[in-house]
Amino acid sequence: MEVHRFTDGVYTTATWRTAYAESINPIAVPEVDWNVPAEVKLAKVLPLEARKSSGRPVKRRYETVENKIKSSQ
Repeated sequence: MEVHRFTDGVYTTATWRTAYAESINPIAVPEVDWNVPAEVKLAKVLPLEARKSSGRPVKRRYETVENKIKSSQ
């Protein structure tokens, strides 16, 4: 049984190559010959300052109508 009969043509290599033929341009110049501005060379890219909290996340429950009425009285 031919397996490729059951797949769509979108998933073929030929279709992907034609779709991205104009989008992906290989760089033919070696990296040593690149003309990179000084401000780009000196720029430091740092990771985001975000820490994931340890432990299980706190579950936030919706306040019921009864609790809303009791707390407003």
